[in-house]
Amino acid sequence: MPIIKDPRERMQRAEQKKTLLLRFLREELYTTPQVAAQVMGVAPRAARATVAALEAAGFVKRHHIPLVPGLPPLVLIGITPSGQSMAFDPATEAPIERSFEPGRFSLNYLRHTLETQQLRIQASYAGITKWVSGDRMAAVQKGVKKPDAVALDMRGQRVAIEVERSVKGPKSYADVLSGHLTAMHQNKWQRVIWSSPDAKTRDRAKALILNVKRVRIAGIDTRIDPAKHHQNLAFCTHDVFTTLLT
Repeated sequence: MPIIKDPRERMQRAEQKKTLLLRFLREELYTTPQVAAQVMGVAPRAARATVAALEAAGFVKRHHIPLVPGLPPLVLIGITPSGQSMAFDPATEAPIERSFEPGRFSLNYLRHTLETQQLRIQASYAGITKWVSGDRMAAVQKGVKKPDAVALDMRGQRVAIEVERSVKGPKSYADVLSGHLTAMHQNKWQRVIWSSPDAKTRDRAKALILNVKRVRIAGIDTRIDPAKHHQNLAFCTHDVFTTLLT
């Protein structure tokens, strides 16, 4: 990116970067410095300057999570209650009361969260602006797992997104498929995409999901008809994820 010489333009760009990161953390609550740089579209050094300015203002806080004794800790950037008060559009939105709580942070869930954030950034670069994280959604129905995210694709369809990092058991997939088919039956979304980091995981998850024979759809025991029930299911790797939304 070329150096901005005009002081007013530099100030505008600095405020734009702060807004981009706060808007991202508004729903995501926390991220890593590397992802923060991608959100703002800048190099890591420039990202550090913006994060430092936001931290000085009390809008974000850096948290150090020790992983292995003797090695540098993991650094996370979390939004504060004050940051949430600056991250919403008062004309169209209500503030979100949640902020990052290190005590509730799960290291096991970190990689999954970061991969979901990466897909969100990819979708944003591709022009997909309507993205809702799963933990911001109301429950589909009691006992049904919410997707990792829901986005509005370029055709105006709502798409449920599942980040599939590892292969689960057949019963787990039957339960997830039951929830998605019920949600699509109720027109909560029209398609489902399972995105995996590699082809091996994608292919095994796909085989297990498409091998499910019976599920309950809206409470009714239903035999799966591939021609009907598989047509709105898609499987991909992260590197081609956005092609399924555009």
